[in-house]
Amino acid sequence: MIKTNIKNNHIQIENLYKSIFADLPLTSIKLEESSVIIEHNDEDNTDAASLEIIEHGFGYKLNYWDGYSVVETVENKDLKKVLKIFKNTAKKMAKNLRRFSQ
Repeated sequence: MIKTNIKNNHIQIENLYKSIFADLPLTSIKLEESSVIIEHNDEDNTDAASLEIIEHGFGYKLNYWDGYSVVETVENKDLKKVLKIFKNTAKKMAKNLRRFSQ
């Protein structure tokens, strides 16, 4: 069930993180009241891959940086839609990290 804000979805988001990034030890998640950030902690890349959802007054913003050249930004008022995009983008991020950082 989708809750009404990011904070109320922390458990769902953290479980998603654990299931997708379980085999990628150099990743971390920061769960804050109005944002969630997944980062790749790469010593060789100071601008490493990251995925974040930020809650602002009129909706939600999702930012994805692959660590090299791809930037994606999505804004939407519907948290359910943003979380679905977040899940798909997290899978893409994990796939790229498995492919290119090993």
